[in-house]
Amino acid sequence: MSYLGLPPVPPDLKPITSYLQRAQETKTQDPVISYWCTYYAAQVGISLKAVSPPNREFLGALLTALENLRATVGTSDAITVENASSAYVENFALKVFASADNEDRRGTATRKTAKKFLAAATFFEILNVFEDRGPWEAVSASCFVAIDWKQSFDHVPF
Repeated sequence: MSYLGLPPVPPDLKPITSYLQRAQETKTQDPVISYWCTYYAAQVGISLKAVSPPNREFLGALLTALENLRATVGTSDAITVENASSAYVENFALKVFASADNEDRRGTATRKTAKKFLAAATFFEILNVFEDRGPWEAVSASCFVAIDWKQSFDHVPF
């Protein structure tokens, strides 16, 4: 499958697929979140050290898409100031988690709820891109525990 107008993700770079999927899902709704998902995908993709020509071409296209997203967002503290950026991504992740958690507590959980929990986990993981982990690390850790617990007991497959 193709995300953000990119060619299909090469097999060696499959670990970045979930971040690109979230970037695609949030591109129009929240371009800042889409930017950080794409940024993290690029960072993880480069760290995989997959140096074959198809992988390098894909990563080049990914970096171009990242530059285009940044131009789309323009100047925003949620992109240029690390504390503001991490707070922005953390708040978004918490909103997604809270939405899924509320549905689950009301007893109205569906497959969509399970996907929200999975998306929240991805957004919390994207917080790893930021240097200062102090403010959000404990909160995200407790949310990860809840998400893992829900995945192990839910009958709704992801």
